[in-house]
Amino acid sequence: MRRSALAPRSSFALALAFWVLSCIACTSSSSGGTGGGPVSGPADMHCKGVTPQPTNQGDCHVVGDGGVSGSGSDYGPTMYGSEGDDDDCKYHVTWSVPPIAENQDATFTFSASYLATGMPNPPACADCPVTGLDQCPSPGDCNSELEVYLNDTHPAPNTNQVVTAIGQGKYTAGPIQFDAPGKWTVRFHLFELCSDVTDDSPHGHAAFYVDVP
Repeated sequence: MRRSALAPRSSFALALAFWVLSCIACTSSSSGGTGGGPVSGPADMHCKGVTPQPTNQGDCHVVGDGGVSGSGSDYGPTMYGSEGDDDDCKYHVTWSVPPIAENQDATFTFSASYLATGMPNPPACADCPVTGLDQCPSPGDCNSELEVYLNDTHPAPNTNQVVTAIGQGKYTAGPIQFDAPGKWTVRFHLFELCSDVTDDSPHGHAAFYVDVP
């Protein structure tokens, strides 16, 4: 008799536990999940032992043969982690982003500093913050932008991103949306309005992998 009296309580406890676990799973799946961000991997070393390339704002608008500006297509390998040097060893770029969710707006925070020292332009110091990246002479035509894509045929949706200076050489860029899970590439374009004809043009770019769960 004692065993049969306890059986209903045990069944109720099991049912309650199952309901709680089901609700947790339901809540987790309906939220779409959060997380993602920098992808772990080897640290960037491509500028180690290389003389940093100084930049000169005076060469921003130099044009090449036939009056055509450089294409700026000499991209280096995509990097892991949340910091590294740009493809031409002009800048050191760092970035962060809050937990990423698929199909939700994300805002990146980033900064860049000059690698070269002792140059009159940029200022003669190591790790000087790069300023002016938020300048936009016209809508959609700015000194900096984030190029975001999953692969060659899958770019991120157009969200009319805006780059905003927040002080001390730091910027925010967003909104950015990732419309599919996977290992994305985010390329930071610096002084995008400058041609890339001369070696000391301020034009630069650095790409990083970003995980989207």
